[in-house]
Amino acid sequence: MQKIKSATSVLLLLGCMLLLAGCASLSTSISQFEKGDYVASVKSTLSYLDEKYKKTDYDDSDDRNGIRERLRIIVASYEATIQGAGERDYDRKIGAYLALLDIRTALAARSYYPKYTDLPLRYTDATLRDTLASEYYQKASAAAAYKDERQAAISFAAAADIYRPYGDYRDARKQADKHRYAADSLDAAAYYKQGTELAANNPQRRRSIYRDAGQAFYNAYNVYQEHGSYKDAQALSDKYRTLGTVVLQVSSNDPDGDITRSVMGLFNLGFTRFQYQGGNADLGMYINTSYVYYPPRAREYVEALSENVDTKNPDGSTSTKTYRFNRRVLVEENSFQIVLDLSVTRVPNLDLRYNEGAESRRTTISYFGDVPRSGRYGYRTEGYLMDRNQLWQSVQAQLINRLGNDNRIRMIQDDIRNF
Repeated sequence: MQKIKSATSVLLLLGCMLLLAGCASLSTSISQFEKGDYVASVKSTLSYLDEKYKKTDYDDSDDRNGIRERLRIIVASYEATIQGAGERDYDRKIGAYLALLDIRTALAARSYYPKYTDLPLRYTDATLRDTLASEYYQKASAAAAYKDERQAAISFAAAADIYRPYGDYRDARKQADKHRYAADSLDAAAYYKQGTELAANNPQRRRSIYRDAGQAFYNAYNVYQEHGSYKDAQALSDKYRTLGTVVLQVSSNDPDGDITRSVMGLFNLGFTRFQYQGGNADLGMYINTSYVYYPPRAREYVEALSENVDTKNPDGSTSTKTYRFNRRVLVEENSFQIVLDLSVTRVPNLDLRYNEGAESRRTTISYFGDVPRSGRYGYRTEGYLMDRNQLWQSVQAQLINRLGNDNRIRMIQDDIRNF
C-alpha cells in the first residue's frame, strides 16, 4: 500500500512539473494577453505551438483549454469593440477589424488551428477585407465632406490597398488620386505663400530667414513634384538657400591640418561655407594651433633591498640568511601637447584656448646582486610607451571630444544659426 502511495505521489509530482513547464513556455503569451496586447499574444502562442507540433507525438492536453479560452476572450473583445462603436467611430472599428484580420491570417496558415478556434471559418479573408475597405471608404467620404483632403486621400488609398487581393474596391483608387492631388495643391500653395512672406519680410536680410524661406519653397516643390513643377518653387528654393548661406573667412596657421579640419567640421552646419581668402564674408574665424612632441626621456634609479629568508637544516633546525640586493627602475616617458586658440569675430570677448596633452610611460624593473630565488624578483615591464603618431591620435581625440562638449562652441554655433 505504501508503495502504491509513493508511486501515485511521484506521478502527481511529474504531472505538476509538466504543467508548470507548459505554463512557463507560454508565459510570454499569457503576459501579453494580460496586458491586452492580443495580437502579439496570439502570435507568441502560435510560435510556441509551431515548435510543439514539430514533434509527431505532441499531446496538447495540458495547453488546449487555456489556449482555447484565451482565443475566445480575444475574439469576443474585438467583437464587443466593434458592436459598441458608434456609426462614425471609424478608427475603433478599423482597429478591431485589422486585429482580427491579422490574427485570422496567422491562424489560417496553421493546419492545427481548428483544435483551438473557428475564427478563420467565421471570418473569411475576403469578408474582413471587404468590411475594412467599407469602413475606410466611409471615413474617407466623411473627411472629404469636411474638406480634409489629406485625410480623404489617405483613407481612400487604404480602402483600395486593403482590398487589392480581390481587385478594385469601388472607385477608391480614383478618389485617392483625386484627393491627393487636391491635398498636394493646397499644401504647395500654403508653403509657397509662406516662402513668399518670409522673403518679403526680411528688411535686415537675415540669413536664417532666407533659409526658412528657401525651405518653405522647397517644401512646395517637394509636396507637388508627383504632379510636376509647382510654379517656380524649385528655383526660388535654390535662390533663397544660397542667400541663406553663412560665409566664414578662415585664417589658420595650419589650414590643411587635422585640427583645423576638425574645428571647421564643428561649424559645418549644412548652410555654412568656408573660404581662406578673398571675397565678402559674414564671419571671421581664427584658428591657431601649436604642436609639441616630447620624445622619450629616461630616468633610472637604484634601490638597495634586503630580505631575510628562513631555511630548514638537515637536523631540523632553522637558519636565517640575509640577502642584500638591488632593484633597478628605468622609467621612460614621452608626451604630446596641442594648444589651440580659436576665436570668431561674430562673438566678441569669446576667445577660446584649449591646452590638451597625452603622455605614455613604460617602467622596467630588474634586480641584481644577491637576489633571493623565491621568484618574486624577476624582470618585468609595466605600462606601454606609445610612438609619436599614437600620442598624436590620443591627444587629438581628447581635444575634439572637449570641443564637442564645450557649451561655448554651442554658443558660437547658435550665433551662426541666428545670423
